[in-house]
Amino acid sequence: MRMSQKNRYFIPLLMIGILFGVFGFAAWMNSLLIPYFQITLQLNNVQTTLVTFSFFIAYVVMALPSSWVLKKIGFKKGIVLGLIIMALGTIIFIPAAFTRAYGLFLLGLFLMGTGQALLQTAANPYVTILGPIESAGQRNSIMGIFNKLAGILSQRILGPILLLNADSIISDITRMSAEEKITTLNNMALRVINPYVIITFLLLAMAVLMWVVALPAVNEEEENAEEDGHSRTSIWQFPNLILGVLALFCAEGTESITSYYIIPYGQSMGFSTEASQVFVDYIIYAMLAGYFLGILLIPRYIVQSKALAACAFLGICFSIGAIFTSGIVSVSFVIAMGFCNALNWPCIWPLALTGVGRFTKTAAALLIMAIAGDAIFPILYAQLNTMLGPKAGVLLLMTLYVSILLYATLGHKKRAWKAGLAITN
Repeated sequence: MRMSQKNRYFIPLLMIGILFGVFGFAAWMNSLLIPYFQITLQLNNVQTTLVTFSFFIAYVVMALPSSWVLKKIGFKKGIVLGLIIMALGTIIFIPAAFTRAYGLFLLGLFLMGTGQALLQTAANPYVTILGPIESAGQRNSIMGIFNKLAGILSQRILGPILLLNADSIISDITRMSAEEKITTLNNMALRVINPYVIITFLLLAMAVLMWVVALPAVNEEEENAEEDGHSRTSIWQFPNLILGVLALFCAEGTESITSYYIIPYGQSMGFSTEASQVFVDYIIYAMLAGYFLGILLIPRYIVQSKALAACAFLGICFSIGAIFTSGIVSVSFVIAMGFCNALNWPCIWPLALTGVGRFTKTAAALLIMAIAGDAIFPILYAQLNTMLGPKAGVLLLMTLYVSILLYATLGHKKRAWKAGLAITN
């Protein structure tokens, strides 16, 4: 019986895993687009934060509407619609490249984020509930592997295209005439066209595939029943959820800062753009190590809350290490934070969704809105670095890890706002 259950869910989890690959490929492209736009559009560090802001703010704007859409058209149609919206976003990069219009690029990123908001609102609770909630961290870690492998693929495919000879271009344009400079930057801007045409076709092909494949329905009210029946009348009556949204908001900040801004951090530590680009791969490898450890240990050897607490504590330690060192050692501490970030998403989701029952879809939308951390914290990080230097941004990271640690040790246990803490595993 147990084997038949595994066989039943293998194809659905595989398909959702491919979806998480789409998430990863799209999100990790931002780490390349930041230095790419900085060169081609001649932007400063603060201006480039609009790349992550435009992409991730869509989660805040569209998460609750996505929940409503999913209730109306269903899980499968919602996924197909999300992929089509993402394809619209990628195709906008073509006219944006021809005109070197930052606003059009940002619109494309916002549409990509909108499509992903719909996809994530559908896929994350599906994976969490598709089996015992105690082992959801393990399933989410598997999804994380799909996500980060696709992230590596994005760096391998797009990095050599978008950032080819980036350091020499940065050096040469300072000596060019105005006309030569415009020609060089226009040619560099056109590099996105062929990759994004291919990405558009792949997204549409994925939409067709998801339409054809049968995915088993999951009734969240039955699979994730409320612990005290139907006595609660509002989603705001679940402290473990609300505090979980705040913890995930902070967790998204740690991941976006370390992942998408490792290239500028490497540059601030004396490395070239080309050398710093490799650090993105190293962070992904660190996250993959964290995911594999989560698969091996959760829930057999360690419960989700303790795994989350251990990672947050390590994040604090690595932050301190990065602050008090320099050069490759400091960069290595930031890269090591990728390991700590890996289990944030897999563990916070099940801890936050525990017992919310019929409120699961809305709860998932709130958790998706927490991805706003990817949009807001990089801006704060860039401002701190501009005013006080790169180590000030690391202090922000340490503060975020402290917040995650508090949720892992205390916040997830709270089942009522006035009744103190309930003891849970």
